[in-house]
Amino acid sequence: MTESCKSYLKQLSSEISIELIEIKPCHLIENKKKKSKEAEIINKYVSGFFTVALDENGKSYSSRKFSEKLQKTLENFSKIAFVIGGADGLDNEFLKRANLVMSLSALTLPHHLAKVIIIEQIYRAFCILKNHPYHRE
Repeated sequence: MTESCKSYLKQLSSEISIELIEIKPCHLIENKKKKSKEAEIINKYVSGFFTVALDENGKSYSSRKFSEKLQKTLENFSKIAFVIGGADGLDNEFLKRANLVMSLSALTLPHHLAKVIIIEQIYRAFCILKNHPYHRE
């Protein structure tokens, strides 16, 4: 985990509990079945969660709109899972079942960067909700 991730997670620890779970890629499975096998494994971890699938074709939010969406979601769900897919992306069936498909960028991002971005945006969302000066407009 990068120092940036650790720093944001430490700052968030007083607000919420965050658990990072990384699933090993399914290298030994043919490409056609790889994403569905990865989705099967992911589903075991996110059962009962409001699931946000991160995908470049998902809905885009400004930081302020994301903070509002996060606040409304937390009012109705105690657990939220943000899911970053494998190297080949997320399974189409998984995307269909997700509560929300969200884009961090129209660009394809490497996993370690996507992880930092979503953790930073969660931190930023809490700062916005608390009127903390971290977020400037």
